[in-house]
Formats: sequence, C-alpha cells, structure tokens
Amino acid sequence: METHPSVQTDDGYKYELVKRNITSAIDNGVLLSGDRIPSLRAMSRKSQVSVSTVMKAYLDLEMEGRVESRPQSGFYVRNKIRIFPAPQISNPELKPTPVDSFHFHFDILNAMAETNIVPLGAATPSPEFLPVAELTRLIRQASLSHENPYGYEEIPGNRKLRAQIAYHMLEAGVSAHLDDIIITNGGSEALYIALSTLAGPGDTVAVESPCYFGYLHILETLGISALEIPTDPNIGVDIGALSKALETYKIKACILQPNFNNPFGCLTPDKKKQQLSELFSSHNIPLIEDDIVGDLPFSGVRPHAITSFPNNGNIIYISSFSKMLAPGFRIGWIHSGYHRDALLKSKMAVSLNSNRPAQLALANYLSTGRYSKHLKNYTVKCRKQVDLVSSAVEKFFPTNTRLTRPEGGFLLWAVMPKDINTDILYAKALAEGIGIAPGSIFTSQNRYRNCIRLSCAHPYSDKIEFSLKRLGELAEE
Repeated sequence: METHPSVQTDDGYKYELVKRNITSAIDNGVLLSGDRIPSLRAMSRKSQVSVSTVMKAYLDLEMEGRVESRPQSGFYVRNKIRIFPAPQISNPELKPTPVDSFHFHFDILNAMAETNIVPLGAATPSPEFLPVAELTRLIRQASLSHENPYGYEEIPGNRKLRAQIAYHMLEAGVSAHLDDIIITNGGSEALYIALSTLAGPGDTVAVESPCYFGYLHILETLGISALEIPTDPNIGVDIGALSKALETYKIKACILQPNFNNPFGCLTPDKKKQQLSELFSSHNIPLIEDDIVGDLPFSGVRPHAITSFPNNGNIIYISSFSKMLAPGFRIGWIHSGYHRDALLKSKMAVSLNSNRPAQLALANYLSTGRYSKHLKNYTVKCRKQVDLVSSAVEKFFPTNTRLTRPEGGFLLWAVMPKDINTDILYAKALAEGIGIAPGSIFTSQNRYRNCIRLSCAHPYSDKIEFSLKRLGELAEE
C-alpha cells in the first residue's frame, strides 16, 4: 500500500519536521537569541519521534549556525553575528559643567507626548504590554471598597503598598523596612527629592555619561553642576575615572543606574557594584541609585542593586512602577534609612502626598502575586522588540554605525558617523511624524550629536519598520 507524501511518517520526514519547527520559532521571534530550546526528551515527546532523531535535527541546526550546544545545559538559540559593533567607552571632559538645556528638553518631551508620532523616542511602554484592564478594575474596586478613596494618604504612603514594595525589593537583594520607604509621584519626584535633600545651588553631582536627560533637567532646576563620568556601554561607569573625580572635586552626591541604564541599557557586574559600594563608603559620599528598570532582565535573573552590598547607609535607592505597570499612576518610591527624615521633610514640602487611588490599586495588585508573572511576559516582549529594532537598525542605518547590546529594558543607543548631526535628524524626522531622542540631550557638554536613543517599548509593526528605514535614509542625506 502506498503512503501519501502528506502523511509520510518515516524518520527523514520527522527529522525535517523537528528542524522546521525550531527554525520557524526562531524566525518568528518565538525563540530569541540566547533562549534555551526544548530538551531532547521534551522535543521527542512533543514531536512523537525518537531522541536520536531530535539529536540529529539539533546537530544539523548547530552546523547551520542556528543553535549552539552548551555542556551540561542543552541547546540554545545562537546569538546572531552582529553587523554593527558596540559603541566605545564615552570620554567626557572630567570637570563640573553647568546645565542649560531646559528649552530643548521641553520641546522634545512635548513631541514625545504626541499620539500621532511614531514613538521611537519616548521611553514609555505601550499599553499593549501592560495589565491595563486589571489595574482599571482595581482602581474601580478601590473607589468602592474604601470609605474615603480620594482623600489624603499617610505622608510616607499607603502602608500596605510600602510593605509590598519592601517585599519586592528582596528580589534586588535589598532587605528594606516599610518605614524607610516613601511613596513619591513617580521616579522623577523621587530623584528631585533626593537631589534637593543632598545638594543645592553651586554644588556638583557626578553622573554617568551619557545619562538620562531627566537628571540634567533636575540639576539645572536646582542650580547644580553635572560632573560627567566616562561610562562603558557594556559594564557601566568607569570606576577609575569616578575615583579620580571624587578625589579631585568636592562632589555632593552621585547618581548611578547600574541595572540597564538609560540610554545604554548596560548591566554593571556584581563585582563592580561591590567596588562602587566600597568606594562611596570610603569617601562617605551619598549615592542615589536609580533602579527603575531593574525588573526587566533578559536573562530572567533579577540583578542585585548596589544597595544590597555592604555600605555605610549613605545610599538613597529610588524606583518606580512607571516603566513596569502604569506610567499615568505616577507611583515611585525612595528607600533610605540614614536620610529618611530629611527626605520625608522634602516630600512634605514638594507635594505632601501621592495619588491615593493608584496606591490602593497597586497595593492590591502586588498582593495577588501576579506582578512576577507580568514581569516574565513583559520581559520576553521587550527582548523581542529590542532584537527586532536592532535588526532593522543594522539593515537600514548608515555603515559604520555602532549599536549597544542591552541586557535588559527596552532602549538602544546608536552612534552614527561623526558627520551626522542628530539634532538636525530629530527635526527632519519629526516633520515626517517620527519621534527620536537626539544624543545631545543626554549630556551637559557639547557631545553625542551623532547619537540617538531609540525606544523599543511598542509592538514592532510595518509602520515602525518603515520609520526606521526612513530614519536611515534621512541620516544618509
């Protein structure tokens, strides 16, 4: 009896089927670079073929460069060979610089808020990636189940929410007491409160270079100069340069973002975090640690905070739910035992209170335990977006562009040839409905004018791909 080709069941067909399934999963972004593919036995059961047949398919895929075997671990999707190299360590002038960039920052932030702009500049996640329906339900539930849901909260914040945050901070290796946590109106207020508590007009604060432009705006508002420290786009701030700066200048504080910093997306290794903790303790200089996206590691392992390493207590830890759950809730927090009373005093002066309905909703959401599941799914989506945008940049941007390789979050930093001015590129792109963040806003010095920060926080689409292609064309012009 003949076997119809469509129902062929010999080992050759089964072997090809296994190969085709894995290849399809990689090509469609279901399996990403570095992902572990199903074990031999798991794939054997799923495909109803022998382990030896699966092994033959996997070895062929390895020969083709699609997967790689790791001893005692299994098979993984091979990291693709990157066309663009990573950027080099930054090289700012190591001296305090007054900040004067408000007007340009204001124009760019206004443009980022426009709903008709392709959002390649704003570091704000798409609602499609967030548990919007569940949070909406919890807001409604809070308004019905509390006697006065729209009144004032305790000044430090809702106790249940602070307890949940303290519990969550254990993931970052930080043992926190709820009484040392102050709820703020987003991470920006947390940073403002911390900086205004530690420094004032005429003082100097050290920052990474490039750094998040929001730091610079607050420094400018407070009359504080920025001292930019060279930063490696792979492993973070240069400890040697930072140590030299601390010895040379009177620095009132330092702001660092060791976990997937903005704009590089790099992760500072644990050994280096420990060295940083020891350095600040030895100089007795306060550190403001911004850990706003530490919950989005591509590896699946939540990195520790610098705060988790032995220190003299002179660290102010800040974070927020804006990038993880709900930007519009404006719920962030500060943790510090040593500076707690001074920070609370500043909080009272700045805003007195934070959004109570949002605090009630987030406290209930965190208590359900669903935040961890959300983060797991969200991180996979962010990683996929970063891979897709990276591939498009390498396809469409000018030759000799350099591109970061973030280990978490959803940001990319592209360094284009020196003759490309991204301030001009920003204006041209905006005229065509495309939003980007030009590199010049991430420094207090005249630097990074051939760089842009790209956000990968929205679902990849034909429109986004066309916009990236158009950016490459405008850059070439």
